[in-house]
Amino acid sequence: MKNPKWLSMRRKSDPELPMRTPIPFIHNYSNGEYLYEQTPRDRLIEQAIYRKADEECRRHGTDRRGFLASTMGMMASLGVINAISGCSGGGNNGGSDGGFRTSGDCEEGAGLIDAQDYFVLDMQTHHVDDTEQYRTRNPLLHFGLPLAFPGGTCELGTNTNDCLSFERYVQLVFMESDVTMAVLSGYAQENCDYIEQGVCGNIIENDVMANERDAINAAANHTTRMINHCNIVPNSNLEWQLDEMQHIAENFGAPGGWKLYTGWRPEGGRGWFMDDPDVGIPVIEQGISLGVNTFCVHKGPPLVGFDNVYNDARDMGVVAKAYPNANFVVYHTGLGFVNPATGAGGGIGTPYDPQLDAGTDNVIKALEDNGLGQNSNLYAELGSLWASVMSDAVAAQHLIGKLLKHFGDDNVLFGSECIWFVSPQPQIEAFLALEISTEFQETYGYPALTEERKRKILGLNAAKMYGIDPCEHREAIDGTQLGIARAALDAEFGDRRWVFNEPLGPTTRREFLAMARANLAQNRPG
Repeated sequence: MKNPKWLSMRRKSDPELPMRTPIPFIHNYSNGEYLYEQTPRDRLIEQAIYRKADEECRRHGTDRRGFLASTMGMMASLGVINAISGCSGGGNNGGSDGGFRTSGDCEEGAGLIDAQDYFVLDMQTHHVDDTEQYRTRNPLLHFGLPLAFPGGTCELGTNTNDCLSFERYVQLVFMESDVTMAVLSGYAQENCDYIEQGVCGNIIENDVMANERDAINAAANHTTRMINHCNIVPNSNLEWQLDEMQHIAENFGAPGGWKLYTGWRPEGGRGWFMDDPDVGIPVIEQGISLGVNTFCVHKGPPLVGFDNVYNDARDMGVVAKAYPNANFVVYHTGLGFVNPATGAGGGIGTPYDPQLDAGTDNVIKALEDNGLGQNSNLYAELGSLWASVMSDAVAAQHLIGKLLKHFGDDNVLFGSECIWFVSPQPQIEAFLALEISTEFQETYGYPALTEERKRKILGLNAAKMYGIDPCEHREAIDGTQLGIARAALDAEFGDRRWVFNEPLGPTTRREFLAMARANLAQNRPG
């Protein structure tokens, strides 16, 4: 086995690559909303992967980095996770099924994680526009970002927001992953247009997202490769926010959906719920009147300075039932939500427990309390959520199994939350390898995670929601500027160039707490 082409082309004078596994989520990482610190179990997995790599690279005549960067490196990593999770890994390794399916054969292993003929629509991607007003009007956010996202593998080699730029975004999402289409999303902050003095300005504004959508789609021969959100914070100057919805739709073309953060609060204010007649309902009705009926709502990690109580998803079931012709997408699907009444958390990689009413179980409860059932107009999105269970083959089966069981085949949507997590590719590959065991199917009523269901979750469900013809788009992509550029890079350097990229969020407690202090000062009431 030879080293990957791009790795063999590196010069001895090039900076040494970090030693990392193909599974990035067993190391410290963050999406800027929370810090995940490596656990003892993670360290056990990491060291076991390195030991396995040492064994295999001697056998295959390559070095450790070369092995980890190969398909076999991903197979070995998933196999270690299976072993530590107590799973055998599908049908290939013998024993009971379930977990990540792996293979000791290079060609077969590549086939298990090959998404090139899939239509992958990433529902949650991000980057930073470092030309906006927040640099001067929102200095804590501006100066906090270089610390929050140090970008240790950024080619520029500096701790600046350039590591999170539009150019970096295009590289990581469209050149170093099998993503076919992406939804560009933003963050919650007040707009400077209606604040004469004080803190305002977002890391990416609505008009910028629309213009970047047009630039990407023009480079794709005017096929759709990017969908943009329009960020709205209706608990701050509601009339302006409603006008902003109309302004963006009429002057920049209809966005793919409205992005909302119910837990966000302006200075001196509070969060809100989607079914609030004075805040949430006007936004829903304005969106529908403008012909954009998809509402993507953050119900997940309690961001610093946000009102956690408003991350409760109970309102999502209410509005989905009240507006059956609209689509309501629960971003993060409850990840990190702690029930404020009981203090209960969890509810992610375990069987559904309605009494817990926390985490993902809180979102399922909202679905069931309103009698919505499977394949309704309420959707579960996997941004950060899938990353949180990738290192546990049992938790991964429970998460995907219960979402499919309760939401239905058509209502689970893939999202990566990249480029905070760099390339989406490791998340895509691990998902392709996952299987739900026969035991879990029989015990918990989970459906099998078939290829058809994987295709739906990775992109076909979102394509249907957005009215996209996936076959037409797949056929058109290869001949576009972006497609030709990707093919040229693959021909010159080979694939799997994403392997040693490090997540762009805080990687130490000190970095995260510094960012948290900045955000808290920025959002502190009064």
